[in-house]
Amino acid sequence: MTRGILGMIVCPMVDDNLIYNLVHDDEDKRIVVATNGHEGSVCRKLDKEGIPYETATWDEIVSGQVVFDPEAYSILIHMIDLGLHSKPDVLKDVVEKLTYEMQPLVDAVAFYLGTCGNYDWNIPAWCESKGLKPSAMYCDKNGCLCHDCVGINIAGGPRYNELQKAYMGHLYVFPAMATNYEEFMEADQAEAAATMASITDDMREVLGISPGRDGYMQWLLSLGGYEYILKIDTGIGDRENFEADVEKVAQKTGLKVKVAEEGWASLQPTIDLYEQSKSFLS
Repeated sequence: MTRGILGMIVCPMVDDNLIYNLVHDDEDKRIVVATNGHEGSVCRKLDKEGIPYETATWDEIVSGQVVFDPEAYSILIHMIDLGLHSKPDVLKDVVEKLTYEMQPLVDAVAFYLGTCGNYDWNIPAWCESKGLKPSAMYCDKNGCLCHDCVGINIAGGPRYNELQKAYMGHLYVFPAMATNYEEFMEADQAEAAATMASITDDMREVLGISPGRDGYMQWLLSLGGYEYILKIDTGIGDRENFEADVEKVAQKTGLKVKVAEEGWASLQPTIDLYEQSKSFLS
């Protein structure tokens, strides 16, 4: 029987991966989700799978109002803002601050997120250097970091390079990306809005930019030579609405949909992260 408290710092873009882990772990466990405005997606998915959980504010948790039994297996989930993927420096600061806050509460930490631009940011190595609790994050089978949500779902950087060679000029979309597309785009909305506001109607006509955020995104994708969405089925996530969500993304981006060959998606980093994190407990 596992004993101890496993802290999880989770980006909504990979909460499907977390749900997969919880569904496939039959051991009894107490799950507490911190309410901070970013927990809606994971709570809906826990509800859908019939996984019991509790909620509490982060202040209630850190102040000791939520008491964990050290002889039982408990999981503390703290979701972060999906929009932080577009601000690597802020993401790094937020996660490291949160990691320090979790230290007196947990026995180990699992980082369900990518480095998102912080390519030398090995969080478990950073934790070890600071004398913090043991931790783990997504890695490929050779122990190399998975740097973003695509790498997480296809098992790492080398595979990512192979995918880019096989499918150049494609926007990679997996279930969580399709489901969270609007929120994903909102992360850059302020910067995009400022740029769009600076473009005159005459400039739009010359450059061929249609009005609105979608028109601006379509123009950017065309500059990058994108023609297709590459639909990557990870086998997890919202199975019922995946097709419809991908079609919505296609309409907004003006791209055609292509289905990736079988074998690209992999749950190896997802399975390994949970097993390694749990192994740190008694």
